[in-house]
Amino acid sequence: MDEPNNEDPMSPRPASASRTSLSIIAMPDQTNPYGVLHGGVMLRLADECGGVAALRHAGRGRILTAAIDSMAFLSPVHVGELVQVVAEVTHVGRTSIETQVEVYAESAAKPQRRKAASGYALYVSLDELGGKPQPVRPLLLETEADRLRDEAGKARQAIRLARRAEAKLHLLEVM
Repeated sequence: MDEPNNEDPMSPRPASASRTSLSIIAMPDQTNPYGVLHGGVMLRLADECGGVAALRHAGRGRILTAAIDSMAFLSPVHVGELVQVVAEVTHVGRTSIETQVEVYAESAAKPQRRKAASGYALYVSLDELGGKPQPVRPLLLETEADRLRDEAGKARQAIRLARRAEAKLHLLEVM
């Protein structure tokens, strides 16, 4: 007997179904000597949140980080501030899922949220054994804004593929 919520793993899914967030308080062991959150900590949080959004979209298998790019650090995050990371799927390829990741910070003394970073992360969907890329469901484009984000995602993917090819050339030169 089928489970009541057993949907087709290849049925299109809207970006809103993948939206996820996580929050932490910036702690002293995550900051530099000036009390500012390390960029690497922010990247780890972005990767974790983006990965969850990608996994929500895929709905099965495993997710592997393929690239994090265009991460712009816009505002420092200070020790003790609330950090909120929000991610949502913006483009889907055959086996890849792109997420937009935004990082916000908020001081307890001045509770006004500000954008601290913004970027994109790319994930590859792998089968249950984690070995082979597997096709992912399409992204349901519901609005004109969805279509524009998807077109921009296609352009970013073309740039990523060119960078990857260039990186492979440099690897061969070193060997």
